[in-house]
Amino acid sequence: MDFSLTPNQADAERIANSMRVLSYEDAKAGVLRVLQDTSNQKAELTDWELSFEEYIEEHKTSKLLFCRYGSRVGIVFSPADHHGIWAMQREGTRAKGILPDHLVKFLEDLAKRKGLA
Repeated sequence: MDFSLTPNQADAERIANSMRVLSYEDAKAGVLRVLQDTSNQKAELTDWELSFEEYIEEHKTSKLLFCRYGSRVGIVFSPADHHGIWAMQREGTRAKGILPDHLVKFLEDLAKRKGLA
């Protein structure tokens, strides 16, 4: 996924159709799954990896929204503070990152149209 681009119309429809409020428990469980080592061995987590768990903890009492950017990319974001995170799994490879500001704005606009923000 190229997060430097604004999603096209087909992406926007897929994102909007998958967008929903995410409970704290589901968000926490999802982030823990992403952080697990694919070999199921307990590995030392880096500060970067722990920042994703911290993001969920910091938003424990905020509304978090979840959507799918593609079949293998999940996004969690908070309209309250205009930040979000993403995770991707494809062919045994995992990636994760912080959403760029223009994509957060795009997602917030979709959420408003859906009555979620």
